[in-house]
Amino acid sequence: MALLSAGRAVNRDAVILYKAQPDVEAGLRKGLVANENTAHLCDAVLHKCDPIAAIDASDEVWTMTSLLGFEALLRGKTVTCLGAPFYAGWGLTRDLGPVPAWRSTEITLESLVHAAFIDNPRYFDSITQQPCPAEVVLERLASGKVTKPKLLNRILSKLQGLLASKAHFWLS
Repeated sequence: MALLSAGRAVNRDAVILYKAQPDVEAGLRKGLVANENTAHLCDAVLHKCDPIAAIDASDEVWTMTSLLGFEALLRGKTVTCLGAPFYAGWGLTRDLGPVPAWRSTEITLESLVHAAFIDNPRYFDSITQQPCPAEVVLERLASGKVTKPKLLNRILSKLQGLLASKAHFWLS
């Protein structure tokens, strides 16, 4: 509600579309806002919509900490953050919430992308069973040379799907 209230206060005449965080919408996290509570703050609530289509249809994106804001930056959209996601505070977003002081240096979007996808992550080659650079993973994905998930992975994936609908047991 704070995000919607802030967005409406600054953009009184805008068409505001609200999309809940996917884990919240699926019931895996707390924070779902009832539609009747949003009627005065947004023009529509987007349920189970393609987030990239929503970004592409928007002029700007307001977020707390969602990766949707990072996706919007990658697509050249103006992004306003009320929280402090990893991409806030570098001069790429309009930051309405506190961000760590050490992020005061302005960087380019290309530098942020490099840090997020090349410098920071650790990649694992499923063929050689060894750590590898991002280029090897990209090559595997492009060529289709990836190992099939093992039985344990498939069982864990199915179990996760079954338990997802029971999130209310551990979220309350």
